[in-house]
Amino acid sequence: MNETRQLAKFAFDTRFEDLPRELVEHYKVYVLDNIASGMAGSVQPWTNMIADMVRESEAKGLCTVMGKQWKTGLSGATLVNGAMIGGFETDHGSAPASGHPSGTVYPAAMTIAETAHKDGKSFILAMALGYEALCRIGEAATRAVEDERGFHGPGTNGQFGAAVAAGKLMGFDAATLVNALGIAGTHSAGLLEFVWEGAMTKRIHLGRGAQMGLESALLAQKGFTGPSTVLEGKFGFFNVFSPSPQPERLLANIGKVWLSMSLQIKPYACHGTHQSIIEGIDKFKATHPIKPADVRKVTVAGSEFMVYKHADFEPKSIMGAQYSMVFGVAIALSRDIADPYVYSEATLWDKDVRELAKRVEGVIDPRFEAFHENNPHGEVTIEMNSGERHVIPIKGFRGLPTTPFSFDDACRKIRNYAAPIIDKKQTEEIISKVAQLENVSDMADIARLTGK
Repeated sequence: MNETRQLAKFAFDTRFEDLPRELVEHYKVYVLDNIASGMAGSVQPWTNMIADMVRESEAKGLCTVMGKQWKTGLSGATLVNGAMIGGFETDHGSAPASGHPSGTVYPAAMTIAETAHKDGKSFILAMALGYEALCRIGEAATRAVEDERGFHGPGTNGQFGAAVAAGKLMGFDAATLVNALGIAGTHSAGLLEFVWEGAMTKRIHLGRGAQMGLESALLAQKGFTGPSTVLEGKFGFFNVFSPSPQPERLLANIGKVWLSMSLQIKPYACHGTHQSIIEGIDKFKATHPIKPADVRKVTVAGSEFMVYKHADFEPKSIMGAQYSMVFGVAIALSRDIADPYVYSEATLWDKDVRELAKRVEGVIDPRFEAFHENNPHGEVTIEMNSGERHVIPIKGFRGLPTTPFSFDDACRKIRNYAAPIIDKKQTEEIISKVAQLENVSDMADIARLTGK
Protein backbone atom coordinates (compact mmCIF):
# COMPACT_ATOMS: atom_id res chain seq x y z
CA MET A 1 0.00 0.00 0.00
CA ASN A 2 0.95 3.67 -0.42
CA GLU A 3 3.37 2.79 -3.22
CA THR A 4 3.09 6.24 -4.81
CA ARG A 5 3.94 7.98 -1.54
CA GLN A 6 6.84 5.63 -0.86
CA LEU A 7 8.31 6.23 -4.31
CA ALA A 8 8.02 9.99 -3.80
CA LYS A 9 9.67 9.72 -0.38
CA PHE A 10 12.57 7.78 -1.89
CA ALA A 11 13.05 10.48 -4.53
CA PHE A 12 12.94 13.22 -1.89
CA ASP A 13 15.32 11.48 0.53
CA THR A 14 17.99 10.45 -1.97
CA ARG A 15 21.07 12.65 -2.32
CA PHE A 16 23.91 12.65 -4.82
CA GLU A 17 26.18 11.02 -2.25
CA ASP A 18 23.80 8.03 -2.15
CA LEU A 19 24.43 7.22 -5.82
CA PRO A 20 26.97 4.44 -6.53
CA ARG A 21 30.03 5.72 -8.39
CA GLU A 22 29.41 3.22 -11.18
CA LEU A 23 25.90 4.62 -11.64
CA VAL A 24 27.27 8.16 -12.00
CA GLU A 25 29.59 6.94 -14.77
CA HIS A 26 26.64 5.28 -16.52
CA TYR A 27 24.83 8.60 -16.61
CA LYS A 28 27.71 10.26 -18.44
CA VAL A 29 27.28 7.65 -21.16
CA TYR A 30 23.51 8.20 -21.16
CA VAL A 31 23.90 11.97 -21.56
CA LEU A 32 26.21 11.58 -24.56
CA ASP A 33 23.86 9.00 -26.05
CA ASN A 34 20.89 11.34 -25.59
CA ILE A 35 22.65 14.20 -27.33
CA ALA A 36 23.80 11.91 -30.15
CA SER A 37 20.25 10.66 -30.65
CA GLY A 38 18.90 14.21 -30.54
CA MET A 39 21.31 15.23 -33.29
CA ALA A 40 20.14 12.37 -35.51
CA GLY A 41 16.52 13.24 -34.82
CA SER A 42 16.97 16.98 -35.40
CA VAL A 43 17.18 16.63 -39.17
CA GLN A 44 14.27 14.24 -39.68
CA PRO A 45 11.15 15.60 -41.43
CA TRP A 46 8.70 14.40 -38.77
CA THR A 47 10.60 16.03 -35.91
CA ASN A 48 10.91 19.22 -37.93
CA MET A 49 7.12 19.24 -38.28
CA ILE A 50 6.89 19.19 -34.49
CA ALA A 51 9.62 21.83 -34.20
CA ASP A 52 7.86 24.08 -36.71
CA MET A 53 4.57 23.73 -34.86
CA VAL A 54 6.21 24.75 -31.58
CA ARG A 55 8.13 27.62 -33.14
CA GLU A 56 5.00 28.98 -34.80
CA SER A 57 2.72 28.61 -31.78
CA GLU A 58 4.95 29.43 -28.81
CA ALA A 59 6.68 32.61 -27.76
CA LYS A 60 10.45 32.72 -27.70
CA GLY A 61 12.11 31.42 -24.58
CA LEU A 62 15.39 30.54 -22.95
CA CYS A 63 15.56 26.82 -23.74
CA THR A 64 17.89 25.33 -26.34
CA VAL A 65 16.44 23.16 -29.10
CA MET A 66 19.00 20.61 -30.25
CA GLY A 67 20.46 21.20 -33.67
CA LYS A 68 18.57 24.51 -34.09
CA GLN A 69 19.49 28.18 -34.00
CA TRP A 70 16.39 29.27 -32.11
CA LYS A 71 15.15 28.83 -28.55
CA THR A 72 11.71 28.43 -27.06
CA GLY A 73 9.95 27.96 -23.73
CA LEU A 74 10.18 25.12 -21.22
CA SER A 75 7.24 23.09 -22.48
CA GLY A 76 7.93 23.46 -26.19
CA ALA A 77 11.63 22.73 -25.90
CA THR A 78 10.93 19.63 -23.82
CA LEU A 79 8.47 18.35 -26.44
CA VAL A 80 10.78 18.98 -29.39
CA ASN A 81 13.94 17.67 -27.76
CA GLY A 82 12.12 14.55 -26.58
CA ALA A 83 10.75 13.95 -30.05
CA MET A 84 14.23 14.41 -31.50
CA ILE A 85 15.88 11.98 -29.10
CA GLY A 86 13.22 9.37 -29.79
CA GLY A 87 12.77 10.32 -33.42
CA PHE A 88 15.22 8.05 -35.21
CA GLU A 89 15.34 4.73 -33.31
CA THR A 90 18.74 5.51 -31.78
CA ASP A 91 17.86 6.22 -28.14
CA HIS A 92 18.39 3.93 -25.16
CA GLY A 93 15.71 2.26 -23.11
CA SER A 94 14.60 -0.52 -20.79
CA ALA A 95 13.13 -3.58 -22.48
CA PRO A 96 11.57 -5.06 -19.29
CA ALA A 97 9.91 -1.70 -18.52
CA SER A 98 8.86 -0.91 -22.10
CA GLY A 99 10.37 2.46 -21.29
CA HIS A 100 12.57 5.08 -22.92
CA PRO A 101 13.84 7.44 -20.22
CA SER A 102 16.24 8.86 -22.78
CA GLY A 103 13.64 10.89 -24.64
CA THR A 104 11.30 11.46 -21.69
CA VAL A 105 13.31 12.10 -18.53
CA TYR A 106 16.36 13.80 -20.02
CA PRO A 107 14.59 16.62 -21.97
CA ALA A 108 12.45 17.61 -18.99
CA ALA A 109 15.45 17.61 -16.66
CA MET A 110 17.61 19.57 -19.10
CA THR A 111 15.13 22.40 -19.67
CA ILE A 112 14.84 22.95 -15.90
CA ALA A 113 18.60 22.62 -15.40
CA GLU A 114 19.34 25.04 -18.23
CA THR A 115 16.96 27.77 -17.15
CA ALA A 116 17.63 27.39 -13.40
CA HIS A 117 21.40 27.05 -13.98
CA LYS A 118 21.66 23.84 -11.97
CA ASP A 119 25.01 22.13 -11.46
CA GLY A 120 26.10 18.74 -12.76
CA LYS A 121 25.61 16.87 -9.50
CA SER A 122 22.02 18.08 -9.20
CA PHE A 123 21.38 17.11 -12.81
CA ILE A 124 22.82 13.60 -12.47
CA LEU A 125 20.77 13.02 -9.31
CA ALA A 126 17.54 14.20 -10.95
CA MET A 127 18.18 12.07 -14.03
CA ALA A 128 18.97 9.01 -11.93
CA LEU A 129 15.79 9.37 -9.87
CA GLY A 130 13.64 10.04 -12.94
CA TYR A 131 15.13 7.11 -14.84
CA GLU A 132 14.71 4.83 -11.83
CA ALA A 133 11.09 5.85 -11.22
CA LEU A 134 10.24 5.22 -14.88
CA CYS A 135 11.96 1.83 -14.98
CA ARG A 136 10.35 0.66 -11.75
CA ILE A 137 6.88 1.83 -12.76
CA GLY A 138 7.27 0.18 -16.16
CA GLU A 139 8.44 -3.11 -14.69
CA ALA A 140 5.67 -3.10 -12.06
CA ALA A 141 3.06 -2.51 -14.76
CA THR A 142 4.85 -5.23 -16.82
CA ARG A 143 5.24 -5.48 -20.58
CA ALA A 144 1.60 -6.53 -20.79
CA VAL A 145 0.74 -2.82 -21.04
CA GLU A 146 2.33 -2.82 -24.49
CA ASP A 147 2.29 -6.46 -25.58
CA GLU A 148 -1.33 -7.20 -24.62
CA ARG A 149 -3.15 -3.90 -24.25
CA GLY A 150 -1.44 -2.12 -27.15
CA PHE A 151 -0.28 1.02 -25.36
CA HIS A 152 3.16 2.30 -26.31
CA GLY A 153 5.26 2.15 -23.14
CA PRO A 154 7.13 5.47 -23.47
CA GLY A 155 3.82 7.27 -23.93
CA THR A 156 2.32 5.75 -20.80
CA ASN A 157 5.20 5.67 -18.30
CA GLY A 158 7.53 8.40 -19.59
CA GLN A 159 5.72 11.27 -17.88
CA PHE A 160 6.23 9.73 -14.43
CA GLY A 161 10.01 9.76 -14.79
CA ALA A 162 9.99 13.25 -16.28
CA ALA A 163 7.86 14.58 -13.41
CA VAL A 164 10.19 13.09 -10.78
CA ALA A 165 13.33 14.47 -12.45
CA ALA A 166 11.87 17.94 -12.93
CA GLY A 167 10.45 17.97 -9.40
CA LYS A 168 13.76 16.95 -7.87
CA LEU A 169 15.56 19.78 -9.67
CA MET A 170 12.87 22.21 -8.51
CA GLY A 171 13.39 21.20 -4.89
CA PHE A 172 10.03 19.54 -4.24
CA ASP A 173 9.24 17.97 -0.90
CA ALA A 174 7.75 14.46 -0.85
CA ALA A 175 4.13 15.71 -0.81
CA THR A 176 4.67 17.87 -3.90
CA LEU A 177 6.38 14.97 -5.68
CA VAL A 178 3.28 12.87 -4.95
CA ASN A 179 1.14 15.52 -6.63
CA ALA A 180 3.49 15.67 -9.61
CA LEU A 181 3.21 11.88 -10.01
CA GLY A 182 -0.55 12.05 -9.61
CA ILE A 183 -0.89 14.68 -12.32
CA ALA A 184 1.54 12.83 -14.61
CA GLY A 185 -0.51 9.65 -14.41
CA THR A 186 -3.58 11.30 -15.84
CA HIS A 187 -1.55 12.19 -18.95
CA SER A 188 -0.54 8.59 -19.74
CA ALA A 189 -1.31 7.85 -23.40
CA GLY A 190 0.10 6.48 -26.61
CA LEU A 191 -1.29 3.79 -28.92
CA LEU A 192 0.83 1.11 -30.58
CA GLU A 193 -1.31 1.16 -33.72
CA PHE A 194 1.42 3.08 -35.56
CA VAL A 195 3.35 -0.18 -36.11
CA TRP A 196 1.23 -1.39 -39.03
CA GLU A 197 1.81 1.64 -41.25
CA GLY A 198 4.94 3.16 -39.79
CA ALA A 199 2.87 6.22 -38.86
CA MET A 200 4.57 9.26 -37.37
CA THR A 201 2.66 9.14 -34.08
CA LYS A 202 5.35 6.89 -32.62
CA ARG A 203 7.85 9.71 -33.08
CA ILE A 204 5.94 12.07 -30.79
CA HIS A 205 5.22 9.74 -27.87
CA LEU A 206 8.53 10.32 -26.09
CA GLY A 207 8.33 14.07 -26.55
CA ARG A 208 4.78 14.19 -25.20
CA GLY A 209 5.78 12.04 -22.25
CA ALA A 210 8.60 14.46 -21.45
CA GLN A 211 6.40 17.51 -21.94
CA MET A 212 3.49 16.19 -19.86
CA GLY A 213 5.85 15.14 -17.06
CA LEU A 214 7.42 18.59 -17.03
CA GLU A 215 4.04 20.35 -17.01
CA SER A 216 2.85 18.03 -14.23
CA ALA A 217 5.77 19.21 -12.09
CA LEU A 218 5.12 22.85 -12.94
CA LEU A 219 1.46 22.46 -11.95
CA ALA A 220 2.36 20.67 -8.72
CA GLN A 221 4.70 23.55 -7.88
CA LYS A 222 1.70 25.88 -8.03
CA GLY A 223 -0.35 23.69 -5.67
CA PHE A 224 -2.32 21.71 -8.24
CA THR A 225 -3.11 18.27 -6.82
CA GLY A 226 -3.09 14.75 -8.19
CA PRO A 227 -4.26 11.47 -6.66
CA SER A 228 -1.83 10.08 -4.08
CA THR A 229 -2.71 6.54 -5.21
CA VAL A 230 -2.13 7.20 -8.91
CA LEU A 231 -0.03 4.04 -9.28
CA GLU A 232 -1.67 1.45 -7.02
CA GLY A 233 -5.30 2.63 -6.78
CA LYS A 234 -8.33 0.79 -8.15
CA PHE A 235 -8.39 3.17 -11.09
CA GLY A 236 -4.67 3.94 -10.95
CA PHE A 237 -2.03 3.33 -13.57
CA PHE A 238 -1.19 -0.29 -12.76
CA ASN A 239 -4.78 -1.55 -12.73
CA VAL A 240 -6.08 0.49 -15.65
CA PHE A 241 -3.23 0.00 -18.10
CA SER A 242 -2.03 -3.51 -17.22
CA PRO A 243 -3.99 -6.78 -17.26
CA SER A 244 -1.42 -8.35 -14.92
CA PRO A 245 0.43 -5.74 -12.83
CA GLN A 246 3.07 -6.72 -10.27
CA PRO A 247 3.08 -3.68 -7.93
CA GLU A 248 5.50 -5.36 -5.54
CA ARG A 249 8.26 -4.80 -8.11
CA LEU A 250 7.98 -1.03 -7.74
CA LEU A 251 9.83 -0.77 -4.45
CA ALA A 252 11.74 -4.05 -4.33
CA ASN A 253 15.35 -3.32 -3.24
CA ILE A 254 14.91 0.34 -4.11
CA GLY A 255 18.08 2.29 -3.41
CA LYS A 256 20.08 -0.95 -3.33
CA VAL A 257 19.47 -2.18 -6.88
CA TRP A 258 19.37 0.48 -9.59
CA LEU A 259 17.40 -0.76 -12.59
CA SER A 260 18.75 2.11 -14.67
CA MET A 261 22.19 0.44 -14.57
CA SER A 262 20.79 -2.12 -17.03
CA LEU A 263 19.57 -0.09 -19.98
CA GLN A 264 19.99 -1.05 -23.61
CA ILE A 265 21.94 1.35 -25.85
CA LYS A 266 21.59 1.03 -29.61
CA PRO A 267 24.64 0.97 -31.87
CA TYR A 268 22.39 1.01 -34.96
CA ALA A 269 19.43 3.17 -35.99
CA CYS A 270 16.83 0.40 -35.92
CA HIS A 271 14.49 -1.43 -33.58
CA GLY A 272 16.02 -3.19 -30.59
CA THR A 273 14.75 -6.62 -31.62
CA HIS A 274 17.24 -6.92 -34.46
CA GLN A 275 20.26 -4.95 -33.24
CA SER A 276 22.07 -8.26 -32.61
CA ILE A 277 21.32 -9.54 -36.11
CA ILE A 278 22.60 -6.33 -37.70
CA GLU A 279 25.78 -6.36 -35.62
CA GLY A 280 26.45 -10.01 -36.48
CA ILE A 281 26.17 -9.29 -40.20
CA ASP A 282 28.22 -6.09 -39.94
CA LYS A 283 31.08 -7.89 -38.19
CA PHE A 284 30.94 -10.74 -40.70
CA LYS A 285 31.16 -8.30 -43.62
CA ALA A 286 34.37 -6.81 -42.19
CA THR A 287 36.21 -10.02 -43.09
CA HIS A 288 33.90 -11.45 -45.77
CA PRO A 289 32.94 -8.80 -48.33
CA ILE A 290 29.65 -9.70 -50.01
CA LYS A 291 28.02 -8.45 -53.19
CA PRO A 292 24.26 -8.33 -52.59
CA ALA A 293 23.57 -9.53 -56.13
CA ASP A 294 25.43 -12.73 -55.31
CA VAL A 295 23.16 -13.57 -52.38
CA ARG A 296 20.57 -16.22 -53.17
CA LYS A 297 18.86 -16.44 -49.79
CA VAL A 298 19.24 -15.32 -46.18
CA THR A 299 17.64 -17.27 -43.33
CA VAL A 300 17.34 -15.78 -39.85
CA ALA A 301 16.67 -18.43 -37.21
CA GLY A 302 15.39 -17.32 -33.85
CA SER A 303 12.38 -17.15 -31.55
CA GLU A 304 8.95 -16.15 -32.77
CA PHE A 305 9.43 -12.74 -31.15
CA MET A 306 12.68 -12.11 -33.03
CA VAL A 307 11.76 -13.29 -36.53
CA TYR A 308 8.06 -12.49 -36.88
CA LYS A 309 7.28 -9.41 -34.79
CA HIS A 310 8.90 -7.13 -37.36
CA ALA A 311 8.79 -8.96 -40.70
CA ASP A 312 7.60 -6.26 -43.12
CA PHE A 313 9.14 -7.11 -46.49
CA GLU A 314 7.97 -3.91 -48.18
CA PRO A 315 7.94 -1.01 -45.67
CA LYS A 316 6.37 2.22 -46.85
CA SER A 317 8.14 4.60 -44.49
CA ILE A 318 11.57 5.04 -42.91
CA MET A 319 10.14 4.01 -39.55
CA GLY A 320 8.68 0.92 -41.20
CA ALA A 321 12.17 0.13 -42.50
CA GLN A 322 13.69 0.68 -39.05
CA TYR A 323 11.12 -1.70 -37.55
CA SER A 324 11.53 -4.37 -40.23
CA MET A 325 14.03 -7.13 -39.44
CA VAL A 326 14.13 -8.41 -43.02
CA PHE A 327 14.68 -4.93 -44.44
CA GLY A 328 17.37 -4.26 -41.84
CA VAL A 329 19.18 -7.42 -42.92
CA ALA A 330 19.04 -6.26 -46.54
CA ILE A 331 20.47 -2.85 -45.61
CA ALA A 332 23.20 -4.41 -43.46
CA LEU A 333 24.27 -6.63 -46.38
CA SER A 334 24.22 -3.89 -48.99
CA ARG A 335 25.10 -0.65 -47.17
CA ASP A 336 27.29 0.77 -44.38
CA ILE A 337 24.88 0.03 -41.54
CA ALA A 338 27.17 1.83 -39.05
CA ASP A 339 26.13 5.10 -40.71
CA PRO A 340 23.03 6.23 -38.74
CA TYR A 341 21.77 8.13 -41.75
CA VAL A 342 21.72 5.04 -43.97
CA TYR A 343 18.02 4.75 -43.10
CA SER A 344 16.80 7.28 -45.63
CA GLU A 345 14.20 7.73 -48.35
CA ALA A 346 16.85 6.80 -50.91
CA THR A 347 17.57 3.51 -49.16
CA LEU A 348 13.90 2.85 -48.46
CA TRP A 349 13.01 2.91 -52.14
CA ASP A 350 16.24 1.47 -53.52
CA LYS A 351 15.29 -1.32 -55.93
CA ASP A 352 18.22 -3.56 -55.03
CA VAL A 353 17.60 -3.28 -51.28
CA ARG A 354 13.91 -4.07 -51.70
CA GLU A 355 14.65 -7.07 -53.88
CA LEU A 356 17.22 -8.37 -51.40
CA ALA A 357 14.73 -8.01 -48.54
CA LYS A 358 12.40 -10.42 -50.35
CA ARG A 359 15.15 -13.04 -50.21
CA VAL A 360 15.35 -12.84 -46.40
CA GLU A 361 13.33 -15.38 -44.44
CA GLY A 362 12.74 -15.73 -40.72
CA VAL A 363 12.23 -19.18 -39.20
CA ILE A 364 11.34 -20.17 -35.65
CA ASP A 365 14.07 -22.31 -34.12
CA PRO A 366 13.50 -24.02 -30.75
CA ARG A 367 17.19 -23.54 -29.93
CA PHE A 368 16.46 -19.86 -29.44
CA GLU A 369 13.13 -19.96 -27.60
CA ALA A 370 14.56 -18.08 -24.61
CA PHE A 371 14.98 -14.89 -26.65
CA HIS A 372 14.18 -11.60 -25.01
CA GLU A 373 15.43 -8.11 -25.78
CA ASN A 374 18.24 -8.26 -23.22
CA ASN A 375 19.34 -11.71 -24.42
CA PRO A 376 18.95 -11.67 -28.21
CA HIS A 377 20.46 -14.73 -29.85
CA GLY A 378 19.90 -16.66 -33.04
CA GLU A 379 21.61 -17.59 -36.29
CA VAL A 380 21.90 -16.09 -39.76
CA THR A 381 22.61 -18.30 -42.76
CA ILE A 382 23.64 -16.66 -46.03
CA GLU A 383 23.43 -18.82 -49.15
CA MET A 384 25.28 -17.54 -52.20
CA ASN A 385 24.46 -18.16 -55.86
CA SER A 386 27.81 -19.95 -56.10
CA GLY A 387 26.62 -22.54 -53.58
CA GLU A 388 28.80 -21.15 -50.82
CA ARG A 389 27.09 -21.03 -47.41
CA HIS A 390 27.93 -18.78 -44.45
CA VAL A 391 26.54 -19.37 -40.94
CA ILE A 392 26.72 -16.42 -38.52
CA PRO A 393 25.96 -17.02 -34.83
CA ILE A 394 23.99 -14.18 -33.24
CA LYS A 395 24.99 -13.58 -29.62
CA GLY A 396 23.87 -10.15 -28.49
CA PHE A 397 25.44 -6.80 -29.32
CA ARG A 398 27.50 -4.00 -27.85
CA GLY A 399 25.08 -1.89 -25.82
CA LEU A 400 23.30 -4.65 -23.90
CA PRO A 401 23.45 -4.61 -20.08
CA THR A 402 25.80 -7.60 -20.31
CA THR A 403 28.09 -5.82 -22.80
CA PRO A 404 27.52 -2.14 -21.95
CA PHE A 405 28.63 0.90 -23.88
CA SER A 406 31.81 2.44 -22.52
CA PHE A 407 32.36 6.19 -22.42
CA ASP A 408 34.60 5.79 -25.48
CA ASP A 409 31.76 3.97 -27.29
CA ALA A 410 29.46 6.89 -26.49
CA CYS A 411 32.09 9.35 -27.75
CA ARG A 412 32.30 7.51 -31.07
CA LYS A 413 28.52 7.54 -31.38
CA ILE A 414 28.11 11.26 -30.75
CA ARG A 415 30.97 12.12 -33.11
CA ASN A 416 29.35 10.00 -35.81
CA TYR A 417 25.83 11.28 -35.28
CA ALA A 418 26.65 14.94 -34.68
CA ALA A 419 29.13 15.38 -37.55
CA PRO A 420 26.55 16.64 -40.11
CA ILE A 421 24.72 18.82 -37.56
CA ILE A 422 27.15 20.82 -35.40
CA ASP A 423 30.83 21.60 -35.83
CA LYS A 424 33.51 19.31 -34.49
CA LYS A 425 34.66 21.82 -31.85
CA GLN A 426 31.18 21.87 -30.28
CA THR A 427 31.08 18.09 -30.15
CA GLU A 428 34.46 17.88 -28.47
CA GLU A 429 33.45 20.52 -25.92
CA ILE A 430 30.32 18.51 -25.12
CA ILE A 431 32.41 15.37 -24.62
CA SER A 432 34.91 17.21 -22.43
CA LYS A 433 32.21 18.65 -20.16
CA VAL A 434 30.22 15.43 -19.88
CA ALA A 435 33.39 13.52 -18.95
CA GLN A 436 33.48 15.66 -15.80
CA LEU A 437 29.73 16.08 -15.48
CA GLU A 438 29.68 16.04 -11.66
CA ASN A 439 32.01 19.06 -11.70
CA VAL A 440 30.00 21.19 -14.14
CA SER A 441 28.83 24.34 -12.37
CA ASP A 442 26.10 25.33 -14.84
CA MET A 443 24.24 22.84 -17.05
CA ALA A 444 23.28 25.69 -19.37
CA ASP A 445 26.83 25.49 -20.72
CA ILE A 446 26.17 21.97 -22.04
CA ALA A 447 22.65 22.74 -23.24
CA ARG A 448 23.88 25.70 -25.32
CA LEU A 449 26.48 23.50 -27.02
CA THR A 450 23.75 21.25 -28.42
CA GLY A 451 22.18 24.09 -30.40
CA LYS A 452 23.55 25.87 -33.44
